[in-house]
Amino acid sequence: MLRTHRRKAVLAAVALVASTTLLTACQDGGATGKKSDGAASSAQEKDKAGGDDSNTKAGGGKGVSGTWFGNVSYLAPGKYTVSDQKGTEQAFFTSTETDIQGAGEICGDAEGQAATPCTEEQLEAASKNGVSAEVKIEDGIAVSIVEDHASEGGGTDEEGDVTGGKKGVSGTWFGNVSYLAPGKYTVSDQKGTEQAFFTSTETDIQGAGEICGDAEGQAATPCTEEQLEAASKKGVSAEVKIEDGIAVSVVEDH
Repeated sequence: MLRTHRRKAVLAAVALVASTTLLTACQDGGATGKKSDGAASSAQEKDKAGGDDSNTKAGGGKGVSGTWFGNVSYLAPGKYTVSDQKGTEQAFFTSTETDIQGAGEICGDAEGQAATPCTEEQLEAASKNGVSAEVKIEDGIAVSIVEDHASEGGGTDEEGDVTGGKKGVSGTWFGNVSYLAPGKYTVSDQKGTEQAFFTSTETDIQGAGEICGDAEGQAATPCTEEQLEAASKKGVSAEVKIEDGIAVSVVEDH
């Protein structure tokens, strides 16, 4: 009887040892599996982060594209800004491919009929004082910088004729006419965009009650430069036809 109990005890001990060994093996394998999975997951995250960081550094986001017309100012070698009449500035770069053309300020002759090719050095020198130009930009880099023929530097002589010989804009504008200086005005549209222009002794000025004349009249009345100047200091609505920066006619709105 004693032998039987001893035999059972031995068998139980063997079974316990086997179970413990098997359990330990399973736990070790499970831990190894989890550890391996964790390492793989960590590597994937690292690769992903590395990829994103690489893209961020190498992406070099594209710059703006469009056409701006306004004052060009120097910032640093190869870097400038162009600002509109509201003072909003757009920065841009130049390159060896940028087409720079002058009309007396950057380079060239103000009396010339066509713009003159200029160098980067000439643009830099002129833009330190500010120069009016049309700037076409692609991806933040200027494709062309063409000086405005009607930029500052012109004026009027004692008879009211424009001097300077620079060609300006041409077209018809309808909006508020405001006084700037003797013989120089602006006309702004409903969006507030302003266009400067000069008058001359040949400018046809017609009023309808504000510049001169009778508001009840059926036809506009011829007015003088002095009457236009007085009315435009307060602002007057008119149609302005401009050729080469000079008003052909200023007709008050009925």
